Formats: sequence, C-alpha cells, structure tokens
Amino acid sequence: MTMQPPPSRYRVVEKGRRLVVIDTHTGQPAARRPAKASPESKPAALGPERIAFDGRSTLVTRAFYDDKAPRTLTLDDGATGMIEKLRSAAIGAAVFYAVLVVFFPWLLLLPIVLLHGEVRRRIRAATTEWLDRYDAGSSAG
Repeated sequence: MTMQPPPSRYRVVEKGRRLVVIDTHTGQPAARRPAKASPESKPAALGPERIAFDGRSTLVTRAFYDDKAPRTLTLDDGATGMIEKLRSAAIGAAVFYAVLVVFFPWLLLLPIVLLHGEVRRRIRAATTEWLDRYDAGSSAG
C-alpha cells in the first residue's frame, strides 16, 4: 500500500489567456491575500520616532504611563535623548534585577510593590506632568 498525498485544494487553469487559481472546495477563484496595511494605519512606535535631522521626534503616548494618552507629542533633541537614556537604563536595571533575584529570591516582592495601584498612579501622574511640557494642546486646559 503506497501512501499518496491528498489532492491539492487549488488548481491552476487558463481563462482568457490568463492563469487563474481555482479553489476546488468552492469551485470559485481563490481569494487573494488581504492587502498590506497602509503607512497611515501602522501601529505607533514604542518610543520616539525621529522626524528631523536636528533631533526632533514625535512620541505617541500610551495609557500605561500617561493619564492623557493617547496623544502625539513633538519632542526636542534633549527630551528625545533623555527618553532614550531612560529606556537603556530600564533595560539595564531589568537585567541587573533578574541576576539579583537568582541570589536574593525575596526580591521577587519588589514588582508586587510597584504594581500597587497607588504607586502606579503616582508614577503615571509624574510622567504625565513631565509630558505636559511638550504638549502644545494642553497649555489651555
């Protein structure tokens, strides 16, 4: 007994001097793949996106750290550099924390403290206050 692969679901036929892929289950032409998303519908970047050679960038905030999110802020070179340095420091701190937890397992309690609602609210409020300096629309409100 030889094992044969199952018949293909699709077949290619010529119609009007064009090749057409037919779905054998429906008998209709196979549906095309959905078109790629347009640049306008791409998801927001996680960090600042450079918009000029002088260091300016835009940042789309998220509710995780901004009470007024989502909003698009235009940051100067100094703020962009600070955010990039903070991101690098956070990654380094996370790696250092992971190594420390191996030797001091009781440090696993630290995220529980940081996840407490009041602590998160204060950190988010301080971040929102800092971001307000770069929001042209929030000066009136």
